[in-house]
Amino acid sequence: MQSLVPAAQKLVTVLPAPAGALHLRLANDIGAVAASLAALQQFAAEQQLPPRLANRLEVVFEELVSNPIRHGFQPKSAQSLRIWLERLDQIIRLEIEDDGAAFDPLARAEPAPLADLDTAPEGGLGIALVRKLASHIATGSAPRHPGMVNRIVVELALH
Repeated sequence: MQSLVPAAQKLVTVLPAPAGALHLRLANDIGAVAASLAALQQFAAEQQLPPRLANRLEVVFEELVSNPIRHGFQPKSAQSLRIWLERLDQIIRLEIEDDGAAFDPLARAEPAPLADLDTAPEGGLGIALVRKLASHIATGSAPRHPGMVNRIVVELALH
């Protein structure tokens, strides 16, 4: 895995991972989302993901990583996210853990179909999109890393 540019290193740390996996720690800064995309795109290229799947992965990643930073973390706190991404046979598995306030995004009911974006309610639409793009999504499992509170696991089928 290629290293990040110096400015991004303060926001994103690439941690050791076996071949076929990517392990990141992201700081509590919305800039970490954009800074981490280069590592995500490199993972997709190394795994030779079809462009459509790589795009779906990026949309799911951005939505799920930005939510805790925007809505679950205290501003300017030392809170962080851990990302574990790996290819398992015919799926891409994305695990995101954070140490924000306990929250289960899947506990909310899916929003009603929208008449138009101007009248759309705020909140919940991103998770609805993730549900549509994922082949499997779950929350609540024991975190992989000590100190993490929330965990969401998303699987995207390769075909």
